Amino acid sequence: MNRKSVFSFSGTGGYTQLLILSAILSALLVFSGVRVGWAKAPKTEKIAFVSKRDGNAEIYIMNPDGTEQVNLTQHPAEDYDPAWAPDGKQILFSSDRTGDTFDLYLMDTDGKNVQKVFKNNEYRRNPAWSPDGKRIAYAQADRRKAILAHGARFAATAEHTLYIATPNGTSIEKLTKGLRPSWSPDGRKLIFVIAGLDHTPLGVFDLATRTLNVLLPKELPWTTSPVWSPQGDKIAFSKLNGAGFNERGGLRFRNAALYIANRNGAGLQQVTDERVAFGPTWSPQGNQIIYNDIGELFLQLYKIDIKGGNPTQLTTEGNNSSPDWFNPNAFMISPSARSVTTTWGQLKQH
Repeated sequence: MNRKSVFSFSGTGGYTQLLILSAILSALLVFSGVRVGWAKAPKTEKIAFVSKRDGNAEIYIMNPDGTEQVNLTQHPAEDYDPAWAPDGKQILFSSDRTGDTFDLYLMDTDGKNVQKVFKNNEYRRNPAWSPDGKRIAYAQADRRKAILAHGARFAATAEHTLYIATPNGTSIEKLTKGLRPSWSPDGRKLIFVIAGLDHTPLGVFDLATRTLNVLLPKELPWTTSPVWSPQGDKIAFSKLNGAGFNERGGLRFRNAALYIANRNGAGLQQVTDERVAFGPTWSPQGNQIIYNDIGELFLQLYKIDIKGGNPTQLTTEGNNSSPDWFNPNAFMISPSARSVTTTWGQLKQH
């Protein structure tokens, strides 16, 4: 057989064969668990966040300066935890739209094509994408014991366990007790809040060695919302003051301040005042952070330089929280099975 003629089509018959081949390939992708779609990624930086300005929790997006705020979900259910896919074509989030528990969903970045990630119903929250987009990490709890604590169902109990899976809800792997995971930029580690103790320190879990390292357990006994910087050299998180568990197992605290530290816990630096600052997300350049803090009446989103200074308020209507910053210039590569990633900015330096 002439190798050049294997995929050579001519005339209307060739066009028909091409359509058939396309249909076969699409079917193979669907049955292999790969989602087929034509979703587009934003061409500029965008912030996904949760807002209750419409009476219930909805997923919104906006520009990093607070302009062009758009409701994506427009659904009567409660929608939380937005997380941009690394390629910007999808947003992962949690919702109680099945009626009996929170679980994970995917949607296109225009709010369309909403799909449930897992076939079964479990209490799943805090989704986070791996840098190569091939896996997701999340926290799972016994849905019968899931506790509604704090305004945005902010809970920390011994029932939460970290898992990783593929974005289509398969290849599920149980890791350790914890919640609010964040992937390191090289995809090799997760930083998270350790659950199951009488406090909530930061833990770093090595996915290759299955080892757990507790960061600054004496200096930081109560924490939440850890997240790696884009360069992987620092972490941002909230330090909780006057914290403890109530009789229902929910986490309570007097106030919270935003901190950053080196990835090993050294170089601890306070960034914000001690109000209700938590839920940080890094700018692509690693020099700014957007987070939620108490405004005059409700939680609002603010942007601040990591060196400190006066924050800029980005939202004003209703309660706003859980920001996630998308970088359209990120460029993912996986040179080995260890899924090492980098960014386009780093590639241009070489």
